[in-house]
Amino acid sequence: MTEAVLLSRLRKGDSRALDAIMAQYGPYVQTIAANITIPPLQPEDVEEVASDVFLSLWKHADDIEDGRLKAWLAAVTRNTAKNKLRSQHLALPLEDDYFLLEVPDVEEELIERELQELTRAAVASLPEPERSIFVRHYFLYQKAADIAETLGLKASTVRSKLLRGREKLKDYLTERGVRCEDGTYGAGRSML
Repeated sequence: MTEAVLLSRLRKGDSRALDAIMAQYGPYVQTIAANITIPPLQPEDVEEVASDVFLSLWKHADDIEDGRLKAWLAAVTRNTAKNKLRSQHLALPLEDDYFLLEVPDVEEELIERELQELTRAAVASLPEPERSIFVRHYFLYQKAADIAETLGLKASTVRSKLLRGREKLKDYLTERGVRCEDGTYGAGRSML
């Protein structure tokens, strides 16, 4: 069955459509979850994340655009896995791949990898403490007040360092000709 047919049946409450989607995309969802959570979490945590993703699919089938199921599953899996780590009070390593997008062909996959490498290099080029602040805020989704408390800074200092960090990243990426999704050059949050 095609994705459109499965989604149509799922929207009508057909549990067999959910079973078919789980059979087709289960390994994909589990791979994403495992890449984010193992280590430090256990394989059973990956199964729990996958279960939560498919439960969310069941509840939100009406919200998914036709042709976007795989991308939706990737985004929900990534967020669910990150939330699982946060619930265990564990940090997310920067080295892991958090730029999961649906890539329809090899050329786009290569471009996406190059953008990921440039983005990582741009973040790595930031001096401390801006790099730590930037990673904590944009990759670990920590609030400025929490970062300030952890690093012994004022929240206003954290916000100003985030602003300077964004400007430095924009300059870094502009020098390398990177175009953001909104058509401008430099680093938009969507790239990070």
